[in-house]
Amino acid sequence: MMNTEKKTNSGVKVEDPSLLALMHRERAGVSIHRYGQTTSLKDLGDAIESGLLSVALTPDTHPEFPGRQEMVGVFYGIRYRRTGHIKDLEASVQHGRLAVAATSEDHPDLPRRCQILTISCTDRYMRTGNMEDLEDALRYGLLAVAATPVGHSDTAIRHQCLAVPYHERYRRTGNFKDLDIAIKYSLSAVVSTPLGHPSLASSYGTLAGSFRTRYGLTGDMEDLEAAIKYSISSVTSTPGNHPNLADRLLSLAVSYAARYEQTTDINDLENSLKYNMSAISSTPEGDPGLPTRHEHLAHSYRKKYQITGNMEELEAAIKYNIYAITSTPESHPDLAGRHQSLALSYTDRYRGTSDINDLEASLKHNLSAVALTPEGHVDLADRHGGLAVSYIDRYERMGKVQDLDGALKHILLAVALTPENHPGLAERQEILAVSYRARYNSNGDLEDLEAALKYHLSAVALTPKDHPDLAGRYQNLAMSYRQRYGRTDDLEDLEAALGYFQSAVIITPEGHPALASRHQTLAVSYSQKYARIRDLESLRVSLKHNLLALAATPEKHTELASRHSSLALSYGDQYKRTGILEDLEAALTHNLSAVALTPEGHLNLPGYHQNLAVSYNDRFKKAGDIKDLEAALKHEQLAIDFTPDGDPHLIHRHANLAGSYLSKYIQTKDKEELHKANKLYKYALQLSSALPQDLFNVSKAYIENAAMLSTEDILIAYTVAFNTLPSLLWLGSSLENRHEKLIRHEISTFISKAVTFSLQASLTSLAVEYFEQGLSTTFRQKLQLEHDNGHLRNHFPILSQKFHQVSIQLHRSSQTSDPAVNYHALADERMKLLTQIHQFSGFKNFLLPPQYSYLCSAAKHGPVIMLNFSSNQANAIIILSPSALPVHLCLANISENAMAEYIGKLKSSLDHFFIHSREIRHGRPHKLHKVSSNEPLISVTSWLWKTIVEPIFCVLKSNGIHNGRLWWCPSGSFTYLPLHAAAPIECSFIQSYTPTLESLIQANSKAVSSDDTLTAVGISESPNLGYWARLPSVEKELDNVTLIFGKAAQQLKNSQATTQNVMERIQTSSWLHLACHGQQDLEKPLKSSLILYDGQLELESVLDIHLPNAKFFYLSACETAMGDSKLVNEAMHLAGGFLAAGFQGGIGTLWSIPDAYGPIVAEVVYKKIIGDDNIPDVRKAAEGLHLAVQKLRKEGAPLHQWMPFVHFGI
Repeated sequence: MMNTEKKTNSGVKVEDPSLLALMHRERAGVSIHRYGQTTSLKDLGDAIESGLLSVALTPDTHPEFPGRQEMVGVFYGIRYRRTGHIKDLEASVQHGRLAVAATSEDHPDLPRRCQILTISCTDRYMRTGNMEDLEDALRYGLLAVAATPVGHSDTAIRHQCLAVPYHERYRRTGNFKDLDIAIKYSLSAVVSTPLGHPSLASSYGTLAGSFRTRYGLTGDMEDLEAAIKYSISSVTSTPGNHPNLADRLLSLAVSYAARYEQTTDINDLENSLKYNMSAISSTPEGDPGLPTRHEHLAHSYRKKYQITGNMEELEAAIKYNIYAITSTPESHPDLAGRHQSLALSYTDRYRGTSDINDLEASLKHNLSAVALTPEGHVDLADRHGGLAVSYIDRYERMGKVQDLDGALKHILLAVALTPENHPGLAERQEILAVSYRARYNSNGDLEDLEAALKYHLSAVALTPKDHPDLAGRYQNLAMSYRQRYGRTDDLEDLEAALGYFQSAVIITPEGHPALASRHQTLAVSYSQKYARIRDLESLRVSLKHNLLALAATPEKHTELASRHSSLALSYGDQYKRTGILEDLEAALTHNLSAVALTPEGHLNLPGYHQNLAVSYNDRFKKAGDIKDLEAALKHEQLAIDFTPDGDPHLIHRHANLAGSYLSKYIQTKDKEELHKANKLYKYALQLSSALPQDLFNVSKAYIENAAMLSTEDILIAYTVAFNTLPSLLWLGSSLENRHEKLIRHEISTFISKAVTFSLQASLTSLAVEYFEQGLSTTFRQKLQLEHDNGHLRNHFPILSQKFHQVSIQLHRSSQTSDPAVNYHALADERMKLLTQIHQFSGFKNFLLPPQYSYLCSAAKHGPVIMLNFSSNQANAIIILSPSALPVHLCLANISENAMAEYIGKLKSSLDHFFIHSREIRHGRPHKLHKVSSNEPLISVTSWLWKTIVEPIFCVLKSNGIHNGRLWWCPSGSFTYLPLHAAAPIECSFIQSYTPTLESLIQANSKAVSSDDTLTAVGISESPNLGYWARLPSVEKELDNVTLIFGKAAQQLKNSQATTQNVMERIQTSSWLHLACHGQQDLEKPLKSSLILYDGQLELESVLDIHLPNAKFFYLSACETAMGDSKLVNEAMHLAGGFLAAGFQGGIGTLWSIPDAYGPIVAEVVYKKIIGDDNIPDVRKAAEGLHLAVQKLRKEGAPLHQWMPFVHFGI
């Protein structure tokens, strides 16, 4: 029990409680006065003890009770702000509440007591994050203001006190109205305070803080200028010996630092440092505000480091951060924030030096920051975000999945803790995006990269256009697009990356510390674009931005090595383009600088060694100095030694070193060098971290040295390369993009070489398998997407249904390029399902490239002849029947020169006859040459007969096949040649073409409806014909066809034949006849089309449909089977498109045909199809065309007029 018996100074005992209470109150006043002079915590403790004794001796009904509770609450508040002990703050709030509760509503002291309680509740909210405290602060603040008479001298200070919790509620909820109210009360406080009043400086300071906060939300420079203006007023209104001068100097320093962020004016940063220093010099040792001032000074030094890259500035930042932490009591509410600030400085130093100790220190202090921050605290989300960044950094260094999980855990918590309209949401979504991108780098799961893009885009959308962080968010978004480009090889992703990189550079002011980095990343993307499309403009722009980046980087900057390396890349590309030695020397010089400036252990050092090796190798190839080759070997080995396991660059580094050893072998003839190269290539092809395009390219490089390798080694390389094709020609890319890859990677040439190698090795069945993989790749992908496998459905119906649904959805989205559908994610999901299916017994080869045992069934109704040309070698592979082994026939009389000569003759002959060939755009004017005969074409067919067709027919006859059906399956240059026209008129073979063996197999096995309906479409004239001539024979042709076919035939003539009507009939008719103009688009083969009444039916649209009941098409139009000169193996023509859509067979034309022949040929064909029993049979169409062409030939039709008719399919 408390002893209340006391003695006075005269020694007289005082037992009256009221007198004792008064005496203790007076002693409390003496102690607090003495504390104001000494700042001794003992004096403050004495004041609290005496105050508590006074309160204990005062009945709660005593008129002095509220005032004595108020006094104790104020003393506890003073000690809390000195020590940071939460118990003091709790006591301050408790006594403040008792004081207010005991004060009547009309008491003149009520406003003051509400004001004091507002301050205590605000402090506790800022410590604990408990929203109840913040709402109490607002409630008591509003009571204080409402109870204060108009014109009262304390109106200003009470408005100022109320502004603070409104400001804090804005920070918590992001509600802009709260910030506006805070500014309103702060302005009112300033206006209500007379000039010279001692509280005016404080009001200026509060108002400055609110304007600075609003600037942080809006980026409006007027708010920041107001913050600086009122901060200056606050400082100039404060006497030099005032205890709050240091705080006001600090506030001004923070405002200057904020303006520096926007303007990058170095004077603002210097002012920030100056006022920070002044704040510290105005603060006595042991002052509780000193750690805060050290913290802000550290922040300014860190900003200066970001400009100069000078490690001395960063060391100063770390030093002052450490001062701030070590002088902060353990229970202080600001300790968590100071740990976070120190973590940022350690992160910067880690990124400059790659010292793992700095990374661990950063993680440690971020963990402390989170651990010390109570649940509900306004800064908890931000600290989870900072911790996530440290985990990402350690994951990228160490590769531990636990760190990646930690990053995602904490940033997801940060986002969850952030209200939708909060200004910090954009930054946290950006960190979340970076975390997903890091996880994508770990697992290759495209869903993570798509999530990264989603959150990057959201972060950009949430950022105001004039916000200082927008450029950085553009930069990060561009990085993710560039990363997706590395995965998808889709040029649209690279263009998107370039667009955002350019935007980042454009809105970054001159002198901004990030400008050099943004110039560099833009330059790197232009280098990638140059590598892709080889345009000089991209090379020029890349060099320009790399030079700007280097010029903007100070000498001691930690990123200087990176700038040199990037510039070296541009000079190296320019040397390879121009051959100018000065460019090569410049590349070598900058690569040397990059290596010299990079400390051992730095993450970028392996890449710099590799780049330097490339320059030495280039100079060796130029000058032949073996010293350069030795230098290249040295740096390539260092690059491998310094590259961690699992790094995707390892494949290139091993392949490059292998290439250098091969060069040395060529120089020295030392087989040991060859052995080293072979070993390195083999190792490179086994690396699981390699990207598909890298595996393909390294396999090609390995195979190019085939003369030095064993058959087994070459087969290994070919197997790796073929296994990469599904990923390289990924279904998540658009059809146009996949076509571009086929051309850029020269996949048809590569496969032709693989076929030739297999034949030389007497592996004929393997040659057939390789050959098939090189034909109509994208059409086969379409068929796979539409394939509904009954075997899978019977065993795993749910999985089968899901796989089929995803496949169909992917097919539709990739054809239509619907922006609302994420076909990248669909392709990734399909790949995962396919991997799952392959795990089941009996489904190991599901949808994998077919083997010969399946492909040979293409010859079920007649032999199939595959033609391959590569490396000056022409070969035929003949599948005689499903039960026979393939027969290899070397076409020894065909050379590359002969092939080029006769293809040239064919094109020239067609040009003479005013006929379009593959290289001539439809409608291009030609100079008409006088030709007396078909002699040039006859020489072509004669050559075809002697060198190709007759030798093959001899093989067939020697195997007992003298007549009947046969199918040509040409590849490469053979696709240009009219093989079917080479045989003499009395030939008894009925010849067809097939784009692939599998398409012929599927057409033969397809189960179709017995319902035979024919739609005959004809356009003799229309407003859409343009420069195309009228086709007067079309009506007769349609009448003949429908008459022969009978009641099941319908016509769409002229105005009826709109694109919509025709598309509808295509999908409902099993037989289709189209008589109109056609054209092959040589620039964009997917735009090849049939000319209808109101528009064009494009190949792209045909590929977008799936026709399970379709049987036969007849394209009585020009150029419907011409194909594309760049995609020779893709059957990229309308006839091929109709086959891919589901028709079993059909007739098309290689080039223009006479209008008059349309009815003649169609009549013979359809009479054969219908037959004597009046039942349409798709298998009779080929014979019908054979008879029709024989009829034309017997009637003397010129060679070039009957030759274009060709049959496809069964």
